[in-house]
Amino acid sequence: MQRLALLFRNAHAIAKAGRPFSDMEWMCALDEKKGLDVGASYRTDKKCCEFIHCIAEEQRLGLQAQIQSNNFFSVMMDGTTDSSVSDAEIIYIRQGVKGVVAVNFLAYVNISRGTADHICTALVQALESNLQMTKETIFSKLVGFGSDGASVMTGCKSGVSTRLKREQPLLFSMHCMAHRLELGFKAVVGENSFMTTFSELLFSIYNFYHSSALNRENLKSSCAAAGVKFLAPSRVGGTRWLPHTMLALKKLWSMYPALMQHFEQLSIATGAGVSSDSKAKAKGFFKKLSCKKTVLLGAFVTDVVDTLHSVSLAMQSPSYSPGHIIGTLKSTMAKLQALTESPGHYLTSALEHESSFLGIPLLGKYDLVQLKADMKCLVDGLTAQLEKRLGENGTDDVTSAMHFLSLHSWPHQANEEFGNQDVALLLRHFEPILEKCGVDVSVVLTEWNLLKDIVYAETTKVLPKKPEWVDVFRTAQDNCPNVLQLVDLLLSLPASSADCERGFSLTKVIKSDWRSRLRDTMVTDLMTVQLHSPEIGDFDPASSILRWKGTCKRRLSLNISDSNSDDEMESE
Repeated sequence: MQRLALLFRNAHAIAKAGRPFSDMEWMCALDEKKGLDVGASYRTDKKCCEFIHCIAEEQRLGLQAQIQSNNFFSVMMDGTTDSSVSDAEIIYIRQGVKGVVAVNFLAYVNISRGTADHICTALVQALESNLQMTKETIFSKLVGFGSDGASVMTGCKSGVSTRLKREQPLLFSMHCMAHRLELGFKAVVGENSFMTTFSELLFSIYNFYHSSALNRENLKSSCAAAGVKFLAPSRVGGTRWLPHTMLALKKLWSMYPALMQHFEQLSIATGAGVSSDSKAKAKGFFKKLSCKKTVLLGAFVTDVVDTLHSVSLAMQSPSYSPGHIIGTLKSTMAKLQALTESPGHYLTSALEHESSFLGIPLLGKYDLVQLKADMKCLVDGLTAQLEKRLGENGTDDVTSAMHFLSLHSWPHQANEEFGNQDVALLLRHFEPILEKCGVDVSVVLTEWNLLKDIVYAETTKVLPKKPEWVDVFRTAQDNCPNVLQLVDLLLSLPASSADCERGFSLTKVIKSDWRSRLRDTMVTDLMTVQLHSPEIGDFDPASSILRWKGTCKRRLSLNISDSNSDDEMESE
């Protein structure tokens, strides 16, 4: 067992660190030089794959046990084209377990065609094989489906969610809230002329420095002369959506003096080393960034994006649920309206000096009356988009009724009527699923009122500071078991598919151009080890070794006197 333990630890480290399987050979040779006895067998890249598969199978056992012991789970999935130019789907599982939201990677699956039929078939097969459950059991526990809103996923006639609803009519389908927020912001960018121009300006500045090493080096020199830290200009948008846009804006304003210095110097530079194209671009950038309207309204846009990027990050959190949407929308719209009345951090800095910003003179006529009118126009357009995509027009009655899941949005003082109608609506909707799980639906409303008494302090009837559902479960599990089953069901419903996007980021690292021949089963094993196995120093290979001994076929050696034979390693 000692030799196998060393080999399994090496295989685990290779998978955890994203190294090639061929590293197994030199890692074993290095162990020998350290005086460790790893034997002469099982040191190939093929055996490394076997070991990693057994390690991943052991990690999946925990998820299988969790799913089988719980009553509800949801599926989140998204599609891409990987480095082998093949359609692929990534699948995650979401559960509410005694007030705690658990999100786990399940599988990475290549499909022959990206149609709803092929995706749905691949999904069911992946659930059956990885959860070791029958199709009937899977659909009896499946309560939710989350995706990015592509028509192949959410199409009302033959999308994946529609096909799943044929098996589970009560399935709750959710278009990712972070995607909806991004789509709303992009709609405003397209409708508002200043936003369109400002976004194009940011993108042009990014390209100006991204495509030229000379321009970047000159900007570094300007930053050193201006006494500001150099930050490479970022692309607007990107994989993190609004947070990437906020990063680009932060870099713009933090390097504003250095950028203006570089643009001014380049626009008047002479000599063979300066192209006319670069001079023209620099002159245009300087003119636009010295415009008073660009600076003042751009600073206000930064304050707006700062508010929205925080919302986007919250929506991308695994613990975010559909019940948080209503509260998030109200607070976000209130913050946006407040920005039109009281300037935010960036606009306040821009308004400190009437005719200059960070020592750079501002040109053009643009007074506070015009600024406030443009601010109101921008916020009105944004709030209309948010209401359309996230508000009552963008959500159904079931989603709206989940607002009590956000404990922080509960009334500060106890209210006997709070949530009664919402719980009754949700109870009617999910009654068949709850009854199959043994929930006594007749007492749920009674337990709901008891639960409110428990959550609010008995003596003061005031909501505790920062209450969490896990604490409520710990206190009220014995007295309110049926209503808490409803809460777990609602916590299992997805509000975002951001975990799938993060999974694709990891997939690109694992299945790179150099490893494009990796099978989807191997990619699944590697992602499972990277995402869910212990750290290298904490890994215990004992259970994985036992699984390998019980499942793998090994050739018996005829040389019984060989101290390094496979038989001896097995007997250990």
